[in-house]
Amino acid sequence: MRNRNRSNVLLVEILIAVLFFMLSATVLVRVFVTARNMTVRSGVEASALAEAQNVAETLYAADDVDAALDAMQFFSSHGSWSKDCGDYTLYVVGSVEPMGAGELWSGEVSAFYKLRNPDAVRMEDEELFSLPCARYKGVA
Repeated sequence: MRNRNRSNVLLVEILIAVLFFMLSATVLVRVFVTARNMTVRSGVEASALAEAQNVAETLYAADDVDAALDAMQFFSSHGSWSKDCGDYTLYVVGSVEPMGAGELWSGEVSAFYKLRNPDAVRMEDEELFSLPCARYKGVA
């Protein structure tokens, strides 16, 4: 009888150790998945920032903003321009104000990160940043 009790205690002890290691493995897997997601997101954010800076500088140097956006393969809809870049989307919104000796185009270049919702098939977008940009064009 005594030998049987020892076997049961040893079995329970091994079972507790296995459960502890399973819990530890679960926590470690979640930590590594979160770290990978953060790495991917920071890479997408760096790419989006570089592209948005290029767009803002191109708009600053352009004589015709609409033609410049069209040349950069942006699509116009309802007064704003958008460009799908894979993991993120760039949006450009701007307006022209007549000034005394010319006109001022002021706008904003925004980047949105595409998040896939694991519970649904639809896509969600999260704003990464917005860059203001302006261009003054004097009348010759």
